Amino acid sequence: MKGLDLQVREILTGPTTSHYRNRMDFVIDFEGRVGMRMKGKWWKVIDGHTCFLADKKIENLFSMVRSWTKDAGLSFFDRKAHSGLLRYAVIRTTSTGESMIVIVTSGSEHATESREQVKAALEKLAEIAHPTTLVWSINHTITDVSFGDEMNAISGPGYLLENIEGHSYRISPNAFFQTNSFAAPLLLQTVQEFAGDLSGKTLLDLYCGTGFFSIAMASETKRTIGIELNEDAIRDAKRNAEDNGVDVLYVVQKTEEADWEKYVADVVILDPPRSGMHDKALQDILRIKPETIVYVSCNYKQFAREMVLLKEFYDVEEMRAIDMFPHTPHVELVSRLVRKT
Repeated sequence: MKGLDLQVREILTGPTTSHYRNRMDFVIDFEGRVGMRMKGKWWKVIDGHTCFLADKKIENLFSMVRSWTKDAGLSFFDRKAHSGLLRYAVIRTTSTGESMIVIVTSGSEHATESREQVKAALEKLAEIAHPTTLVWSINHTITDVSFGDEMNAISGPGYLLENIEGHSYRISPNAFFQTNSFAAPLLLQTVQEFAGDLSGKTLLDLYCGTGFFSIAMASETKRTIGIELNEDAIRDAKRNAEDNGVDVLYVVQKTEEADWEKYVADVVILDPPRSGMHDKALQDILRIKPETIVYVSCNYKQFAREMVLLKEFYDVEEMRAIDMFPHTPHVELVSRLVRKT
């Protein structure tokens, strides 16, 4: 990009390049097809189509879920008429062998089935597939998303437990977690390395999610704070801190609305969504100018656009890419930014 002279000289690859994804969101269409959307045609679903990037356990569970949808006696959601019940099947796994099936349905506003009928059908699926947990997620809106606003655990605890580098993470149905558990340790190690010695320092984890970075690093700091807009993720993060025996202040708030200057952070971790930072969040960074930033980006083009402004105040001392998404054009780019003197 014009005005930037940055090169990534190191790319780390995980131990596997196939069957690495620990989450897949499968569409259920109005005629009962279950699978992935056809490229370039969001309205077409390829029935029975999974993906070689998915964990093999996900493939097995997908087959059982697909068969169940044909025999469950439940209606399928029509995205044009906004009527019907079954919308999505989300399947997640962990490196420790746990699994979660989330069946996303309409509420009573758009479907005629009774709660008792739906629950009985989902209990049957739990008996067939034997996941660690099965969750009924209800989307009471017409918005076509693979999550709901009401959660009901049909079997199991309603969450998963993952373990990365000796740290335990609780993952709720609507909470984000790194989709490649095999390469996640490389990402965590890189962020820890780039953060440097945290003794006596305050660490601020913006867009913290369930606490993936802050949980692992809190024991090294004087104080650790995490900010995240997803309430489910923050609930998980608080539980994760407790389970891992670390003290972290977690706050539910949008990063662009948070008054994080008051924490006087020495090191700030930035891990925004693929769209990058909100303009207000970027302006806050440029105004407050924390000493060290560890920027984790899954969209290097967006990172480059922001660096055009950040380079006025920061030097990029280190950059490393982690191939978290093999067979795709995406990588996780980690950069260490140090304030200019």
